[in-house]
Amino acid sequence: MADNLSLDDQATQSGFARLVGATQPAIAKHYKAEIFTVGACYKVWLHEYCERLRTEAAGRQANEARNRRDMAQAVESEANAQLKMRELYKQDQLILDIESVRKAMVEWSTIGKNEFIGAVESIIIAIESQYAITVNREPLQPNIDAALRTIGGYEIEFTEAGEGGTQDLDTAA
Repeated sequence: MADNLSLDDQATQSGFARLVGATQPAIAKHYKAEIFTVGACYKVWLHEYCERLRTEAAGRQANEARNRRDMAQAVESEANAQLKMRELYKQDQLILDIESVRKAMVEWSTIGKNEFIGAVESIIIAIESQYAITVNREPLQPNIDAALRTIGGYEIEFTEAGEGGTQDLDTAA
């Protein structure tokens, strides 16, 4: 088969074909696919050829479809990991759903309004007692109402899956 070939000789396609019992065109395909190191000896080519055969036999040969599938699996794994992390954060109350946030803001608004009204009343009482006067509250009411609307007025922006835009929340408190 390999008539007096030394594994240390510089390899040729026809000589390698005789060495491994293949046709020269079959070896030329491997050569064009850059499986073999140019100018190397038969020993190196034999090692590279055997590695290629092992890789193909194990199904590890990279191709476009396999690369796309692997990429899709990696993206899916990453998405699943992120989803699990969000669920853990939610369980640990490190993140909240939009309804919980809305309720908290409504409660905060109610508390803020009550504190503001209490503070205004306390200021008026302090002025009345310090100066022994009675303050007419009627002219103050438009300013108080404007402040209460500001405390109670807010909007939360969020995006639902597949939707965009904002949604107004009921701010009546």
